[in-house]
Amino acid sequence: MSLQILMVTSTFPPRRFGGVTGVSFTLARKLAQRGHQVTVYTTDAGNSEHSRLKVENVARFENLEVHYFRNISNLLALKYRLFTPISSLPTLKREINRFDVVHFHDYRSLFSVFGSYFAKSSGVPYVIQAHGSMPKALARQKRLKVYVKRVSDTVVNERVIRNASMAIALTQSEALAYETAGVEKGKVAVIPNGLDLSQFAKLPARGQFRERYGIDSQEKIILFLARINKIKGLTLLLCAFCRLEKEIEGIRLVIAGPDDGYLAQLKEEIALLGIPDKVLLTGPLYEKAKLEAYVDADVYVLPSSYDLFPLTALEACACGAPIIVTNRCGIADAIREVGIVVDYDTDQLQSAMHDVVSNAAVREKMREKGLVMVRERYDLEKIVDDLERVYRACV
Repeated sequence: MSLQILMVTSTFPPRRFGGVTGVSFTLARKLAQRGHQVTVYTTDAGNSEHSRLKVENVARFENLEVHYFRNISNLLALKYRLFTPISSLPTLKREINRFDVVHFHDYRSLFSVFGSYFAKSSGVPYVIQAHGSMPKALARQKRLKVYVKRVSDTVVNERVIRNASMAIALTQSEALAYETAGVEKGKVAVIPNGLDLSQFAKLPARGQFRERYGIDSQEKIILFLARINKIKGLTLLLCAFCRLEKEIEGIRLVIAGPDDGYLAQLKEEIALLGIPDKVLLTGPLYEKAKLEAYVDADVYVLPSSYDLFPLTALEACACGAPIIVTNRCGIADAIREVGIVVDYDTDQLQSAMHDVVSNAAVREKMREKGLVMVRERYDLEKIVDDLERVYRACV
């Protein structure tokens, strides 16, 4: 039986960066391919603080019907994550009862606060997916942000969570955070993010990324590919790399990703450490260019200070890249079986990178294990099977 599904997410393609953007699109597209009628409500937030998506208010994006609502301030949306699609409220109130189930991809936004109220009032079941933004994560954020979020959670947002028919957690730790917020244990489903493995079935030939950026075939590439954001641990990575390049000749640090407010400081740190000739900043990489980077990497490093479920870690494994993450990544337990997990510590990160870069046998073993893990645990088809079961349980 096909379902009428409404997905509500603050960002959506053709916007190009942000984990929730990609995850919500991937799930919506796959559900539509399975015969469900999927409608998406989103905002016009673009790729920078001064850009908006140039799209129709209601558009067909692949096989989806997507409604783009205007943010009052795009600066507030992208700099402070305060999305303000006020014009969506009449539409939500009027249209929400025509759907079998609503899937909110956060719980703090105007979309979720009002949308969940309209859904409950209309007797429409809804699913909440916090994508790592549960209160447990707040300790690593700035004090003002922590205070504001805790107040709003207490007054409004946790009610959105508690009234949900089901809550989707990416990890067991996030499941516990839902329960702490008042969600019954039986209403929490652990469903990790997944990969559409068809996109990795035919990978680029090795050497294309190196050729594009003039990197010698004998140089070892240490790759970071994610948002350029403070929580991603780039200062830790630079310090560890600075020590490593004094021990091993012929290594290059490649930092790829869109600026998320930290690029200027990153460049200053690179200059202060005196390693600008050893660090390549590529900017954001997408589609084939991103795959080329993974394929040519001798090791992929994600040294985040907090990261619940970094999809880039799975992408790296799917491309055969050996991987190192910190124990502050929510996916650390899975990576521990196929790669290396270190404390948030310069010495440990330096040592781990040294071990991988200097040992071809270690790299090959990690490649093989990573590929098997992605196929067995994170195939998008299996993830969507689980999501369909959650929807049907709600209905």
